[in-house]
Parts: sequence; C-alpha cells; structure tokens
Amino acid sequence: MKPLLASILTTLAMSTGLVNAAGTQTTLTVTHGPVPQPTYIDLGAPGDSVGDQRIWEFDAQSTDQQPVVTDWIMTTTSQGRLTAGMEKRLTLGVFSFGAEGKDTILLQGIGLYPMTGSTLKNSAVLERAVIGGTGKYAGAMGTVTSTHFENNTWQHVFNLK
Repeated sequence: MKPLLASILTTLAMSTGLVNAAGTQTTLTVTHGPVPQPTYIDLGAPGDSVGDQRIWEFDAQSTDQQPVVTDWIMTTTSQGRLTAGMEKRLTLGVFSFGAEGKDTILLQGIGLYPMTGSTLKNSAVLERAVIGGTGKYAGAMGTVTSTHFENNTWQHVFNLK
C-alpha cells in the first residue's frame, strides 16, 4: 500500500508543477522596484510602537515575465530588544501570479527592520517560510529568500518543495 500512496503523492506533486520528475525543488524568482510608502496604522501606543501595522499592495514580475501583484501586512512585535535601533516585524505576504491572480503563494515570517524605515535595510537578506498557496501553487511549502539590493530593487527567490 505504501508504494501506491507514494506514487499517487508524487503524481499529484508533479501535476501541480511544484516538483519535477526527479522529485527536486522548484525555484521561482520574483523581482520588483522600490517599495512604495505603506499605509501606516498606529495601533499601539501613539507614535512608532509595538502593534503598529504597515500595509502594501504593489506590482512585481516573475522571471517568466508573468505579472505578479504582492500584498503585505507587517506588524511590529518588539523594538530595540535584540538590536538597538531595530524592531521585529511579523510579516504576511501574498504573491498573486497571472492576470487573474488565482495562483498565489503565501509567505510568513519575522525579521529585523530599522525603526526609522518601512523595509529591510539595503543589502539585507531575509528568509521566511512559504506557508501555502492556491491554484497551481495549492499546498506549496518551502522558503523564500528576499534581498533588498543597493539600487533599491528587490528579489524574492522561492524554493518550493
């Protein structure tokens, strides 16, 4: 029974495009230019504080040139506790692929951000978890590594299992 189940699971994974015939990971890269100013919601103590949220939606593109819309919510969870001048933010990101946006990949994680800025410092790299998806990415798992380059562009490399 186990070989039959393994065969069925492999077939399902291959049909979603997440795993190739050799059973290896799929890599997908998304890039975009500078991040626009977020909608800032002051939910904690007045001013920049724990509980505050930053919300974005902006366009990107995948390496195969399909349009991508990204949606982000970042919530500040601590300030200065690990590193002076830096705050921890919990992030939920959704990457919606194609004209209709039905194929999505969801990421979640926590990272250190400058208290005076909206995004990672230039030259910073952050790895977060892929926690799911829809459409051809339904059930996606893995990691995404986000890099903020010196020229203020971004790259997100998804390693999907």
